[in-house]
Amino acid sequence: MDRRDEVAFDAFYSASWGRLFSQAYVLTGDRETAQDLTQEALLRAWRRWDRITGYEDPEGWTRRVLHNLCIESWRRSRTRSAHRAVEAPTTPDIPVHHHQLAQAMRDLPGEQARALLLHDGLGMTVRETADELAVPEGTVRSWLSRSRKVVAARITQSEQSEQPPVRRS
Repeated sequence: MDRRDEVAFDAFYSASWGRLFSQAYVLTGDRETAQDLTQEALLRAWRRWDRITGYEDPEGWTRRVLHNLCIESWRRSRTRSAHRAVEAPTTPDIPVHHHQLAQAMRDLPGEQARALLLHDGLGMTVRETADELAVPEGTVRSWLSRSRKVVAARITQSEQSEQPPVRRS
């Protein structure tokens, strides 16, 4: 890799890091895991930089890799949780609603979660989301509608379970 490629990748890294980390954080609910997965996705982009620079959207390729890494992380954590019940630790400087959102998104099918993240989380348009997911815009709209209902119900359920019981005198 020559110096121009290194400079181009450094610019890509700087421009993409925040958006990629945000995606990983929403999907994992854990700052450290999100950082690790974002680094892994960017490392994979670096290793294939000569190829992905020719792609129309190198960040889109990296987002897809990151999404797959997050899904793998979910599967590993579900497998571990099936063997032992452990409550996920919370990070003091991360608002509780972020943890609730990440947990709720885990209940969504993979592509629906990805559509919601791309559209609502990263601010992509329906068209951009459809292009990235290679599905019709109507499918994205449908997924968004269903996903928002599932997430809202899950967060409401979570908030209600955290309320202390009302004592009657």
